[in-house]
Amino acid sequence: MVVVPTMRRWCYIGIATKCSFGSGFAASHGRFHVSTRMMASSKNLVTIPDAIAAHRENSKHVKFIDGSWHMSVGDIPRNGRAEFISGPRIPGALYFDIDDIAPTMGSADNPKKLPHMKPSKKMFASAMDQMGITPSDTLYVYATNDCAFYHRAYWTLRSCGHDPTQVKLVQGSLKEWKECGGELEEGQLAEDDARLFRMKDLGWEEKTPTYQGVSYDEDVVVDMDQVLSIVNQKDGADAVIVDARSAGRFEGTAPEPRPGLRGGHMPGALNVPFTDLLDTNDKTKFRPMNEVRDIFIKAGISPISGDDSSSNRKVVCSCGSGVTAAALAIGLEECGLRNKEDIQIYDGSWIEWGSSDNTPIVTSSSD
Repeated sequence: MVVVPTMRRWCYIGIATKCSFGSGFAASHGRFHVSTRMMASSKNLVTIPDAIAAHRENSKHVKFIDGSWHMSVGDIPRNGRAEFISGPRIPGALYFDIDDIAPTMGSADNPKKLPHMKPSKKMFASAMDQMGITPSDTLYVYATNDCAFYHRAYWTLRSCGHDPTQVKLVQGSLKEWKECGGELEEGQLAEDDARLFRMKDLGWEEKTPTYQGVSYDEDVVVDMDQVLSIVNQKDGADAVIVDARSAGRFEGTAPEPRPGLRGGHMPGALNVPFTDLLDTNDKTKFRPMNEVRDIFIKAGISPISGDDSSSNRKVVCSCGSGVTAAALAIGLEECGLRNKEDIQIYDGSWIEWGSSDNTPIVTSSSD
């Protein structure tokens, strides 16, 4: 396994020179002033040049993870696992399958058969053991070209036990990786490659995992009852809901991609389409964080300071099925509007809310 023991810990704001090694974050400091009204970002977004430098250090304690995922839409839907198998991929990289490392649909942990829910502490630890990941490892999560859905893998790794300061989100595509001189591994993986494991084949329920993370964050997700409570409290709630779906889906004027779901949004929810936070030319990058911050504020998420109780400190992120909500959660933390502990994801998201007959829904025609 290749990569690096140490890493620059600057916050990603923007990259003036795409392949300028070691300069991607330093140049940004003048544009990112931390005031009393701005929380501290995690500083875990890294440029392609810095990720390549990490990879070249060839440390066994740093691992690259392909977190690519795609919605099954269109005549020829993309599939993250299939693309990892066919390549190209970063040499020695692992694959984190958010659909597989999740409670089995219909099981006691997932009776509603919801997709890619947050795994249990034991399941996550068992997956880490299978991937050869130890708590001391630094993890670099990347995506294949034009993949806008890899944020959930990064969020899961940080929320299920791995030290949040040791999980990095690579900003940029494999195309940029190659252009900047990064090595790529080509060719089809063998069917018995250990990286292509399935949780159902591991017998993990009957084993005691050896991986022990720093913490397992139970409060990072909320369920439908908790969201319903926020909705019912209206202006008296201590949290605000923000929805990552497109404006059309949020307003109920565009169809949901999944059959059987009602259109619209939760009463009182704000809308920040996750694509608005991403670079228009490269979906594997966020916009500069000053722009991300402005987008959230314009949508209605107010900055807070100290013990300020005039604003909703907690932010609950929702989307179609809990994947793109992770992009909102990361953006809120990295732009400094909220601390990690003040951000939660509604794991069932619209696939749960919109399929229920007992949840209130607002559309543009009912506003």
